[in-house]
Amino acid sequence: MFDLYLSAVIFGLTISGILFLVSIGISIGFGLMRIINMEQMVYYTFGAYMTFALVTATDSFILGLICGTLVAATVGFLVETQLLRRVYGRELMFTMVVTFSVFMIGIGLVQYIFGLASKPVGMPFRVIVPVMGAHVPLYRLVVFVVSMSVYVLIWMFLNKTIFGKAIRAGIENSGLAGFGGALNAPLVGIAPYMGFDMLLFAFITVILGGLGSIKGTLVSALIMGQVMSVGGTIYGPLAFVGPFMVMFVVILFRPTGLYGVKGRAFGFEE
Repeated sequence: MFDLYLSAVIFGLTISGILFLVSIGISIGFGLMRIINMEQMVYYTFGAYMTFALVTATDSFILGLICGTLVAATVGFLVETQLLRRVYGRELMFTMVVTFSVFMIGIGLVQYIFGLASKPVGMPFRVIVPVMGAHVPLYRLVVFVVSMSVYVLIWMFLNKTIFGKAIRAGIENSGLAGFGGALNAPLVGIAPYMGFDMLLFAFITVILGGLGSIKGTLVSALIMGQVMSVGGTIYGPLAFVGPFMVMFVVILFRPTGLYGVKGRAFGFEE
């Protein structure tokens, strides 16, 4: 029984890592530009599909990971410069509709190019390692370590470097959602609508942590991963319902989320 729950904890760390990567763009987008980037999960989907295409063609996961991230970053840059800059300063509901429309168009492109059927992506390596008696895939540990490294790099970039401070008012999507999609592809497989569930959990993660807070997004992702994994191990439906329950309890006491700015509740003035 101990092995089972330890494995669930480690699997939860993997979920946390992916959630952080795909949620941070939403958090940064609001924190720096006051816009709700609902199109973030199309980058997640593009990253996953690009990884599938490259792994299928070259059998190289690293190449797929790099190309998936670059494609997502390029599409994000085009959307930001050609569309989002035209809606900065508009009402949040307006920006949500615009960015969600981009998300739906992206899904349509994926369906047109790759079809409707789900597709598997092979693990880059199948090494199993013992951890306190439990046996877990090394890849899951790598995903968590990589995601935590990304957090450190983002924190240093935005808080310690001159360039990071200079772009506070205009940073665009960095491709991290695509990177998350590429990393998650071997764990979940890919499908055109894979971004819908992730969009839901990403918003819960950002709201729970506090819109605009990078630290809050990380802490919230760590909580969410364990609720989904360990909770689902205890009782299956908790994997889906548990995050909503946690968010509900938190906002009862902290309407702005764990690390949200006082005076703003989910982006709206109190």
